[in-house]
Amino acid sequence: LPVETTTKYDTSSLRWLMSAAAPLSTDAARRFMERFGPVLWNFYGATETGLVTLAGPNDHVRRAGTIGRILRGVHIRLLDDGGHDVARGQVGELYARTATLISGYHNNAEATKSSQRDGFFSVGDMGRVDAEGYYFLESRKHDMVISGGVNIYPREIEDHLHTHPAILDAAVIGVPDAEWGETLRAFVVVRNGERVTETEVIDYCRQGLADFKRPRKVVFLLELPRNPTGKVLKRELREL
Repeated sequence: LPVETTTKYDTSSLRWLMSAAAPLSTDAARRFMERFGPVLWNFYGATETGLVTLAGPNDHVRRAGTIGRILRGVHIRLLDDGGHDVARGQVGELYARTATLISGYHNNAEATKSSQRDGFFSVGDMGRVDAEGYYFLESRKHDMVISGGVNIYPREIEDHLHTHPAILDAAVIGVPDAEWGETLRAFVVVRNGERVTETEVIDYCRQGLADFKRPRKVVFLLELPRNPTGKVLKRELREL
């Protein structure tokens, strides 16, 4: 919403606001708190696990992209494909054990088995933890892009695109490529009244990211496809 809309209402009674269901970009958190103050909380969890981590006001800005620290009574393991714990700071599949963990998926033993490991449950998210115990999501496991043998997590690129003043929304996927296996394609929604070209978007990524993380093509959309809880439907983007 434009500033003239958000500033005409008295929001001084606003105590807190919770963000969940889909990743919260650092730029969105920063802009929200510049307008409404330090009342923004962000949690990570799933229907299968319940709440897992919680980030308080300003955590998301001070530690760009964090989903917070582990909640009391929750246990997390970050595992590689072989089921081994990854080193601190490295990316692994996030498995959680909570008091509200589901016993399994209804009438789907195969999905239940593939999601569980030693009493922990994964919904397919890739993450890492820093030295202070703050967790970060990198991508969905099936969203990870392998280009030229290098693992690329779209979340970092999407967060960078969201910092561009002309970009309202963005999503990045991998598309088949004969030479590299996969290359990156960005889908961008431009803010009303702003203009930006494909070359400018690619150059912007080149300025802030390693070259192998630069999208090779940019597609402009009026809006990104999302489900009712706000998650971007990347499977629909792959069909465009």
